[in-house]
Order: sequence, then C-alpha cells, then structure tokens
Amino acid sequence: MMTDIGEQAAVEVQPKIEQCESPNGIRVDFTQATVNLAQGLLEVYRPPLEQVKKELIELTNKQETLIGHMHGENAKLCQVQENLDINEMFTTIKIYQAKLANIKKDMTSVHERTNKLKKRATRFQQIKEKEVLLKEQREQEISREHELIGKSSGS
Repeated sequence: MMTDIGEQAAVEVQPKIEQCESPNGIRVDFTQATVNLAQGLLEVYRPPLEQVKKELIELTNKQETLIGHMHGENAKLCQVQENLDINEMFTTIKIYQAKLANIKKDMTSVHERTNKLKKRATRFQQIKEKEVLLKEQREQEISREHELIGKSSGS
C-alpha cells in the first residue's frame, strides 16, 4: 500500500535516495535505477490502464445513450399523463352524454304527457260544447213547446 507524502518531504528524501553510501563506504547512484524501475512499472501497468481508459470511454458513451433513451421515455411518460387527462375528459363527456340522454328522455315524456293532456282537454271541450249545444236545443224545444202550448191554449 502506497501512501502520499508531501512535496517538501519528497524534496528532502530525493537527494538522499539518489546518492547513498553502502556500509562498505562505496557510493552508489540510484538515479538510473529509479528511472529504470519507473519505466518498468509504467510498462507493466500501462496496457491495463489504457484498457480501463477505453472501457471507461465506452461506458461513458453507453451512459450518454442511456440518458438519451431515458429522456425519450420521460417524454413518453409525460405524454401518457396528458393522455390520462384526455381519458378523464372523455369519461366526463360520457357522463354528460348520459345526462343529456336522460334529459331528452324526460323531455320526450313531458311532451307526450302534454299532448295527452291537450287531447283530453280538447275532448272535454268538445263534450262541454255538445252539452251546451244540447242544452240550448232542449231550451229551444221547451220554448217551442211553450209557444205551441201557449198558442193552442190561446186559440
């Protein structure tokens, strides 16, 4: 496990690492060794890291595609919500159509009853007119009889 060290600590340690004395008193220069080790580490880890980089780019592209699809699905869901509002309106229209049909039915019933009442009133009026006519005819007959009786008694 590697730990991060501050820049100042690295500056202090770097010169000590580059030139170090062995216990025999021989000075050893680690500069070339560190360069070689660094290049070796890079050669070992570079291909997997590049592969990871490619995979991350591919993943990012797929995520962007998915985000685009999600926006499309979201738009469809909004449209469905609007369709629900439209369906609610159609339901309301059906309810009002049923109410209108009931009102028409009631109006037809009232119209039929009104026509029946008019016919009945007309019949009653005709009966009354006949009764009045018959009464007048009887009165005329009675008055003729009285006139005839009066003429016959006066002669």
